Amino acid sequence: MKPGRFVFVLLIAGFVLRSGSLAAADFSEGRMRLSIHENTGRFSLYYLSDVSEQHYEPLFTAQDPRTSFIAININDRIYRLGESSAFRIIADEHQPLLVFESPFLTVQESFSFIKTAGSTETNGVKITIRIENTAALQASIGMRFLLDTSLGEGAVRIPFVTEKQNIVSETIIDRASFEKNWVSRNDQVSLMGSFSGAGDREPDFLHFANWKRLNDVPWEAGYSRGRSFSFPPYSIGDSAVCYYYEPAPLPSGKFFTCSVFLATEDPAGFDLGRAISTTGLDADLALMRELLERLDRYLSGQIQISEEELAAIEQSITRIKARRGFRP
Repeated sequence: MKPGRFVFVLLIAGFVLRSGSLAAADFSEGRMRLSIHENTGRFSLYYLSDVSEQHYEPLFTAQDPRTSFIAININDRIYRLGESSAFRIIADEHQPLLVFESPFLTVQESFSFIKTAGSTETNGVKITIRIENTAALQASIGMRFLLDTSLGEGAVRIPFVTEKQNIVSETIIDRASFEKNWVSRNDQVSLMGSFSGAGDREPDFLHFANWKRLNDVPWEAGYSRGRSFSFPPYSIGDSAVCYYYEPAPLPSGKFFTCSVFLATEDPAGFDLGRAISTTGLDADLALMRELLERLDRYLSGQIQISEEELAAIEQSITRIKARRGFRP
């Protein structure tokens, strides 16, 4: 057990014992296993590190999946999904999907298994978050996604590595940095995360800091460049990364999407054109729906799409057609 998390675990242990075991739905592809925790609206991700022993290594903190979460900012009011009574949780046992529904907002969190650019087998997931304003009026809506990492923790380890730097203390990296991926690793396994995705909104910045500092605030934590990943006396050497999508106006009836890619480390990085699931018709239909919605918003002038992304969308459609038996 992580020393810095000991007191926190003690505090929640009574709750877990009273509430019983938390329901989870497992999905697997290649060496990846994704667990959707239906009662709490959280997820866990594992990598099959030993095939003969069927041993799965967690890619981020698995002691309590609730330490990683999505929070929504609506007109400066913060809702932590899975904990706020304003949202009910709807899980789909047949596909990796969570829906958080309220009278004024619907958040859909869907997962697709992916292969990174240099991998021949499934080694990650794409997380797509779709946020729709179902209220009668326009609202200012933002999102943050806190991921409680743990692989890079320990006296001799580097918490995070990017293309340009080793992150050994509190750091903020914004979109102007042109960083592509971050990596957290130990001797058995690694976790690679994207700085950007294929959604309508890109993260404004990523905050690498002590988990408790990021967890204990409703929205942004105070930033002190170079501060350690410790928060004495109870949280020592405890690293985490938080994606921030700052609030922006969203008209009634409209939506936007954000996406985050997580996978085992690959020097070749993520490849948008390959970031699709290969698990059947439902996944293909979901992808086609996402692509068509995105193209429609592009054609109506609501968003911009790069030539690279247009080419990737075309590749995705071609692959779906090939799998479904269509011929030119």
